Amino acid sequence: MPLAITANRLKDGRVVFRTPSGDWSLDVADSAIEPDQATADTILAGVNAAANEQDVVEIYAVELDVSGEKPRPAKLREVIRALGPTIAYLPKTELAEAAE
Repeated sequence: MPLAITANRLKDGRVVFRTPSGDWSLDVADSAIEPDQATADTILAGVNAAANEQDVVEIYAVELDVSGEKPRPAKLREVIRALGPTIAYLPKTELAEAAE
């Protein structure tokens, strides 16, 4: 299964994905798609060594679903990390009323 390298950006905690140029993007669609775990592991070794310079933490590979128009994480946990919550946020007034 294809993989992408992901991490969290230190300055704001946002989820980022490694691009083909070696930079980090907020969009999973910009990620470099690695063909297998062995290739991803080789890249991870190099990226982890430079993690302090790139201001990212928790670098690892995630499986991608490439069957659609754009690649997206294959597992729900990673979808939530990349795209946000699975439910819409309530406006603050509705949240306050719900808490009463």
